[in-house]
Amino acid sequence: MDERFDDLTIYCVQLGGEIPFRYCRTVQDGLPCRRVLSCWEFRIEITRFLHENYSPEGLHQAFSPSPRTRIETIVDLVEKAKRTQGNQE
Repeated sequence: MDERFDDLTIYCVQLGGEIPFRYCRTVQDGLPCRRVLSCWEFRIEITRFLHENYSPEGLHQAFSPSPRTRIETIVDLVEKAKRTQGNQE
């Protein structure tokens, strides 16, 4: 996995704060956030990055509609953000 962009940060509209690219590319159990394209398109060559670092199946899974409700997704994202932040400290 290419980690050269991992320390870049961007404001996350879902979580309401600054998030490193590392989080965006792994938030869905090692797969990227489904908003990663729109959030990062002007900062890095995100389409190229995704195709070079993820399988077509992984990308399909990451960008397919979620079977979970919006609330379930938000709660899951908050829990993952807390775990990620705890691991960085």
